[in-house]
Amino acid sequence: MTRKNLDQIIADIRGEQPEEAAIHQAAKRVFRNVFDSGYLPERVARIKGCADFQALIPGYLRKTLSDARVSLLEDHVGQCVDCRRALHEARTGEPEQPHWPEKRPVFYARKPRRWLPVAVAASLAVGTAVGITGAFNGLLPGQHAIQASVVTVQGTLYRVSDLGSSLLVAGAVIRNAEELRTAKGSRAILSLANGAQVEMNERSEISVSRGWRGTSVDVERGHVIVNAADRGQKTFFVAAGDMRIPVKNAVFSLNRGLKGSRIAMAKGFARVEDSGGTFELNAGQQRSTDYRLMNASLSSEFAWSSHADYYLGLLKELSVLQKQIQSIPGPGLRYASNLARYLPENTVIYAAVPNLGGTLSEVKRIFDQRLAESEVLRDWWQRQPASRNGELDQAFTQISTITQYLGNEIVFSVADSGPHAYSQPVFLAETARPGLREYLQQHAPAGLRVIDAASAPNAAAAKGPLFVSFAGDLVIASPDPNQVQSIAQRVTHPGINSLAQTPFYARLVQAYNAGVGYLLAINMEQMVSNSVNNPKQVPPGFQNAQYLVLEKRDLAGKTEMRASLSFAGTREGIASWLGAPGPMGSLDFVSPDASFAASFVMKDPRMVMQELLTYASQSGAHAGEGLNKMQEQLGVNLEDDVAASFGSDATFAIDGALLPVPAWKFAAEVYNPTQLQQTVATFIEHFNQHADANAGKFALSSEEINSRTFYSLRNSKAPDMAAYYTFVDGYLVAGPSKGILLQAIHNREAGYTLAKSAAFQSQLPDDSYTNFSAIIYHHLGKSLNAIADQLKGSSALTPEQRQSLSALLANTAPGLICVYGEPNRIVAASKSSFLGFDLGTLAGIGEGQSILPLIASSAGAFRAQALPQARQYSQ
Repeated sequence: MTRKNLDQIIADIRGEQPEEAAIHQAAKRVFRNVFDSGYLPERVARIKGCADFQALIPGYLRKTLSDARVSLLEDHVGQCVDCRRALHEARTGEPEQPHWPEKRPVFYARKPRRWLPVAVAASLAVGTAVGITGAFNGLLPGQHAIQASVVTVQGTLYRVSDLGSSLLVAGAVIRNAEELRTAKGSRAILSLANGAQVEMNERSEISVSRGWRGTSVDVERGHVIVNAADRGQKTFFVAAGDMRIPVKNAVFSLNRGLKGSRIAMAKGFARVEDSGGTFELNAGQQRSTDYRLMNASLSSEFAWSSHADYYLGLLKELSVLQKQIQSIPGPGLRYASNLARYLPENTVIYAAVPNLGGTLSEVKRIFDQRLAESEVLRDWWQRQPASRNGELDQAFTQISTITQYLGNEIVFSVADSGPHAYSQPVFLAETARPGLREYLQQHAPAGLRVIDAASAPNAAAAKGPLFVSFAGDLVIASPDPNQVQSIAQRVTHPGINSLAQTPFYARLVQAYNAGVGYLLAINMEQMVSNSVNNPKQVPPGFQNAQYLVLEKRDLAGKTEMRASLSFAGTREGIASWLGAPGPMGSLDFVSPDASFAASFVMKDPRMVMQELLTYASQSGAHAGEGLNKMQEQLGVNLEDDVAASFGSDATFAIDGALLPVPAWKFAAEVYNPTQLQQTVATFIEHFNQHADANAGKFALSSEEINSRTFYSLRNSKAPDMAAYYTFVDGYLVAGPSKGILLQAIHNREAGYTLAKSAAFQSQLPDDSYTNFSAIIYHHLGKSLNAIADQLKGSSALTPEQRQSLSALLANTAPGLICVYGEPNRIVAASKSSFLGFDLGTLAGIGEGQSILPLIASSAGAFRAQALPQARQYSQ
């Protein structure tokens, strides 16, 4: 056959029109093979029970089911008697006859089984108990117990099922596992069986179910507010993806979207569980399941609610109350202490706080005054159990009375009792006037026991949680009576193995010479020596850590917090990366409008890169080889081409609007911009050659604006998003748009910078330093103004809500933490809340665990929570 004839035959086939009946039959065969369930008498989209399996039997007998459903049906029929009978009837048209086992001969007899009646009775008892419990809670098959009811509906609320959707109105009941969905512009409030309420925002979807562990509210998507303010309600669970929250006596917002979930607490406490572990969340705090999901303002998380007046008013009142309490002047500074010399030489934790009797009385007075003036706060407080049984008043009365007998200082200490072991805490105070022993003997709180130190009970036989004794003008308290006896012996025999003979005591004296308000000192040398057998507990460069001292002073109406970590010798490793205080030119690209800024001075970027590569190569057997191979393939040396190109200071800031794209900025000193730009181009080229197709390709482009070259970096998977950067006077400046970079350059030239602003200057600590090694700045009001303006301008808020939001913003203030790197110590100072250092910090130490891991975990919690909160919320 010639090629010409073959082409003619192909052309004839292409031109031939098949009959319509043939096309229909072919399509039907294909559709039958692919969508066999479409030819079932009853379409089964999802198999949920025996009824669905029995609906598949006709297709199974006609052999039109898919292989997967055939396997499922045969496996189920082998285990289910009802479905096996249904299959038999469908095959034969006759009911299946029961098969009775053959009767054994008369001469065969079993031995009596005496355990059988007991086992049967036990099984019946357990089965009956489980059945009653399950029936009572609606957990048995076929039960559809009512789990919630609809309180109010604004707009449209749907009940969604496989059979379709139906409208719900106020008063409708919600049965187990039913799915609910609000339409656009609609809201609804549900009341759970335990009395808690769940408010759904528009286009939200949830279901309420009950299992053996309790009631669970599953948030599939959208935004809800959970109000379980009554302490008497039973604990239930709220879940959103990986996030799971046991709820009792709490009010919070839960927002779940494609990016992740965020919970914001307005009241109470919750222990949030997610893929990252378990975290405690208190009122005013937030947490997200994705690090890219930043915190939002608390007001915006509750502003959509029909009860927004209550939530915003409560937030406002708590903010005002907190500000008033913080303004209470504290006790004067103390310049000496008679208590430290009575402690043992192996003391590792020393905390000293002033006698707060007068301050606590003032707090109680302000609280009572705000309750009388604020209806919102009074309504909230009346729901708390402490207000009903008078617990708070009783506690304040007892504390105020006891503190009248004490001197101006209370000391708390913990001693080292062996590797990774610490003693029970000891509390010391001087008595200011007699009568405390008699008062405690007559009005001692539950669990407090007054003893004679000379005849202290044996610790093993002691049952009281707190023992109190008196020695001279000293009052001693500890859960361990042996500790009480040991301190009492030093009072009568001073100098015996005393802390006063140690260098740690000399460091305490140095702190007192400068004036002490609140003091927390930790002997890091002793902590590190206890960790030598497990060096992983000590980060590199902190093996020679000596003393950690945290101080809080209230002087002339100003509060200042200062932390100092000293080293035995010069700083090494990670601790040495922070440079000495010096100018921060990169901070000049940040304007006073910034809501967050972090700047640092690095000692030597090349040295830091060397140590990073060393740590990375030590992490695995082949890690070093992998790094060397990567550098060879790239043709880039990370030390010479990357680290050596940078100078010593860098800044990251959120400077401008948060929506729709956060106005972030990054600025860093650069010594060799040409080399750095070549290295960036090399990295991008290598990535595009070796990256997976799903990661997309990066495109690097440039353009000239005002005689300056601006570079942009885009990914093919997200072409609408880009990172722009340029080089200005020896600095690399980057941001999400050219406009932000141009504005940053203009602000710098005009002198409109954060460091010159009144908000920044007002937070500078009083000391002798002219520059800083690092700073962290935050201002809640700046980050919320744009969002607040949008909320105020919309119809979503009433005039009262706008007023509450304005008051909430008015009670926010900027915060600044300044860090100084000295040859043998690192010092940090702040006039605002410093890493949560307060009375709670002093009371939370002494749990018998090593302090270094405790500090490391606290630093991780600070990075995960405090920094995002610094951008969005300030306590």
